[in-house]
Amino acid sequence: MTGAPAFSVVADVAIVKGETPAGDRTWLSLPDGSAHRAVVHVIHDLPHLVVESVFGLPDGLWGTLAAGGFEPANRALTRRNSHLRLVTDAPLDELAARNWPAHKVAKAAVNAVLNRWGDGPDTPQGVRNRLRGYGPDAAELAGQLDDDSIRLAAAGVRRLYREWAALPAGETLRLTWPLHDSWLRLMSPA
Repeated sequence: MTGAPAFSVVADVAIVKGETPAGDRTWLSLPDGSAHRAVVHVIHDLPHLVVESVFGLPDGLWGTLAAGGFEPANRALTRRNSHLRLVTDAPLDELAARNWPAHKVAKAAVNAVLNRWGDGPDTPQGVRNRLRGYGPDAAELAGQLDDDSIRLAAAGVRRLYREWAALPAGETLRLTWPLHDSWLRLMSPA
């Protein structure tokens, strides 16, 4: 299976869909039995889950969240009002700061796969070309990605968006970080 992450599942992810995006709630349960709530802007951060899993990026957004990073943002949850914020809206803790370069590469990879700005074709080569534009670390990643992994990431993002859109408010989307091979195997490359 190409595109399968080289690291094992480190967290169960439960995302409860709210009546509005501000009402969405995300929890990470860890193998040691602990669990914590995480700041996640679901529609923005679900693609990170897929792309970071498929491309084997353990220190991007989800890996950092699973390791307990972005603690200031997680603590601010209780002080939030109804507008959405990203984890990067709060000061970075030590772990998030240490993983920041990897987070930036993961964000570049997500942007390249999603082609948020309509820059070039949505082909594996188009993804690599966009990724190279984000600097040397992203260019290095672009050189490591095979076509099947890029297609798998794009198909996974589409699938996860469909599942999220179909989920009724109050229901829970259950995933893992990284996404388990069985979830990835269910996708067709189309």
